[in-house]
Amino acid sequence: MSRFFFVDRKSEEIKSPLIILIHGYGSNERDLFSLIDYLPKKAYIISLRGPIELFNNSYAWYDIYVDNNSKLYDHEGAKQIRDELSKFIDDIIKYPNIDSDNVTLIGFSQGAILSHAISYSYPGTIKNIMAISGVIDEKIMKRTHLKPKTNIYISHGTNDNLIDYQISKESLNFYKSKNIDFTFESYEQGHGINEKNLESLIKWLNEKI
Repeated sequence: MSRFFFVDRKSEEIKSPLIILIHGYGSNERDLFSLIDYLPKKAYIISLRGPIELFNNSYAWYDIYVDNNSKLYDHEGAKQIRDELSKFIDDIIKYPNIDSDNVTLIGFSQGAILSHAISYSYPGTIKNIMAISGVIDEKIMKRTHLKPKTNIYISHGTNDNLIDYQISKESLNFYKSKNIDFTFESYEQGHGINEKNLESLIKWLNEKI
C-alpha cells in the first residue's frame, strides 16, 4: 500500500476516527507514539516513519541543509512527500472500519510543517490538525481556490531554539490573510511538549474528534 513504515494501535470501534502521527526531523515513529495512552481509545492510530534515514533510529521526511549557519530546505522534496502522505491517507481511509470524515493529523516540528501543507493543499480530506513546534511554510502549500474546513490547533514554545517562536508566530499571517480560523497557544518551553501543553492539546482533540 505504501513505502511508509508505521506502528499502529487498532480500535474496536466499527467506524474509528483515524489519527496519524508525523514525527519531526531526526526522530522516528516511536516518538509521538509514546503519547498513545493519552489519545482517544476509540481512534485507530498510525505513527509513521519518515523515509529518509539520517542515522540509526533517526529519520526525516525531507532534507534540511546548513550553509553558512543558514538552514536550507529541500522544498521540492517536501512537496513530493506532502503528496505521498496525502495518497497514503486516501488509501487508508478506504478501509471499511475507518471513518473517512474523521481524520486527524498530529505533527511535531517537520511533521507539523507537513500537517499544515497536507490539510491546506488537499482541502476536505483532513478534519483536524495539531501542529506542534512547527511553522507554516508557504513554499510547500499547493494553490487551491477551496478554503479548508480543517480544525487547526497550533502550539509553540517561547524558548524554542530550533524553530524560532517569533518566526512561527509570524507565519500564522498566511492563515489570517485567508480568513482561516485556528487556535494558537504558546508555552514557556523549548522544542518539545510540556505537561500543560499536553493537557491542552488532548482536551482540544477530545472536543474535536
